[in-house]
Amino acid sequence: MASPDIANGLLSTAPRPRRLARWRNNLVIAVLVSLLVLDHYFPQYFHPEHGYFPSTHSSLEESVVVIDIQDPVHHEHQPAVNETTWNDKFTDMMAEHQWAYDNDTMIAEFAQFADRVKVLMQSQSLLEEFHESQARAGHEDVALTEKAREMQEEQDELFAKLFPYVSKSKKARRTLAELQKGFTHPKGIVIPCGNDQFQMAIHIISTLKHVHKTPLPIHVVYASPGDLDIPKRAAFRSISPDVEAVDILHFFDEEEVGLENGGWAIKVFAILSAPFKEVIILDADAIFLQKPEVLFEFPGYKETGTLYFRDREIFPGEGDVHRWWKRQMEGRTPSEEMMKSKFWLTAGSREEMESGVVVYDKTRRDVLMGIIMTGWMNTRSVRDQVTYKVTHGDKESFWMAFELIGAPYAFSSVEYAAMIGQLTHPDKSAHS
Repeated sequence: MASPDIANGLLSTAPRPRRLARWRNNLVIAVLVSLLVLDHYFPQYFHPEHGYFPSTHSSLEESVVVIDIQDPVHHEHQPAVNETTWNDKFTDMMAEHQWAYDNDTMIAEFAQFADRVKVLMQSQSLLEEFHESQARAGHEDVALTEKAREMQEEQDELFAKLFPYVSKSKKARRTLAELQKGFTHPKGIVIPCGNDQFQMAIHIISTLKHVHKTPLPIHVVYASPGDLDIPKRAAFRSISPDVEAVDILHFFDEEEVGLENGGWAIKVFAILSAPFKEVIILDADAIFLQKPEVLFEFPGYKETGTLYFRDREIFPGEGDVHRWWKRQMEGRTPSEEMMKSKFWLTAGSREEMESGVVVYDKTRRDVLMGIIMTGWMNTRSVRDQVTYKVTHGDKESFWMAFELIGAPYAFSSVEYAAMIGQLTHPDKSAHS
């Protein structure tokens, strides 16, 4: 076997001149790349203008080197509020305010009244959008802020014109913002109750507190001292420390709402006056087989901030209430929820909703406006002249108000109300 040719470098590891040049070039490139990377991630070591290195004339105390290895913070520039655009929006909205304020409607024309309420809701949305845009811009435009303040004042005037009942009296006006300030507790239950409902109310409250152990505070609501006697109020309070009896007679303008001897009408006003942000209202004769808190977990409630239950089907076939409602809905697109309704689609029942259990999230603006619209439909003059004449009491007003102003609402998918108990009537065919 021939020996290796060491003289010709076949086994030599010594670098040749060309190979040395190639290594040198690669080394230079590697060093340059490393410097670029370091410069990008640690600019404080390469750029004295960043202020990390002391001046040659600094004192000993000033010559302390501060090293910050974080990337410099780059603040994105936020666009300024477009003054021209917002001025135009405010001007247009104020014109709508004027139309809604001046365009008085007949008491029976619920749809036309709802159109005025929609203007108020659009104004609320616009102001919210403006304040959010200013927050994003990081500064306040003084001229536009003044314009927004003027629009807020007009908004308050329109609210007072549409819903005078919300005030305590003609001389003590309450704005929407002031009403909202009263919602100070997270969640609670409201039960309207007079002397006649006392025994049933005692039963449901005792069940909720001692059987289901609900932590929710409960307000028993009545209207006037004679509506619920003092010993009965004391009996409610004895059930649990967080059960209170509350007289709401003078919370609203009594001349407008007529709650004394007002019957069903008290329910929506009890909801509005309650300090609870999320509220369950119950009839005194309701029966719960599980904790009431489950109502807050219903998908429809989580989506819309409302929860309604359908009534039993009764008196099928088109009647006065169906014809009246069709007139109110002329020119309007029915909501998805109403398109599920036999009341609307086939006149399959005269009554759509059972208001023995209703759940609301009053922190949502459209929900609160829907409740306030419902309240208007239950004020003394409106209910006496229209609402209670075309519908059976207060219950249809809850969903109709939301439908008219375009606020989302949800019925439970658990269909229709029912009764439990023993059938005692001898003629079984008389019961449905």
